[in-house]
Amino acid sequence: MKIVISATGRDIESNIHATFGRCSFFLVLDTKTKDVKALMNTTKDRPDKIGVTAGQIVADQGIDAVITAEIGPLAFEAFEKYGIKVYQAVGKINDAILQLEEGKLPEITKATGPRFQGLEKEK
Repeated sequence: MKIVISATGRDIESNIHATFGRCSFFLVLDTKTKDVKALMNTTKDRPDKIGVTAGQIVADQGIDAVITAEIGPLAFEAFEKYGIKVYQAVGKINDAILQLEEGKLPEITKATGPRFQGLEKEK
């Protein structure tokens, strides 16, 4: 399985970022090979519609699932369009990966907040 985690840093020892669209990095992890690739979130400072662009960047990685703490409607709709499942977690990324593999992470079935929620959390 190939997953993306909204991250504060470049490795699995980092924390999960509070919001998907405004995270610093997207960590792409292949659970079979354990390969990890960090992608800078180049859209995080845009004033509008970052969810659409960030969602597309992530979807282009050919992923199966996303792990994040919170997600807005634009990013959630992008993942829903591509059939990508979204799971909710907070804390350390490596802990969340284990919880996902054990089937213990809750699936997010709708946006957890309004548009611009990440912008508000950054203030």
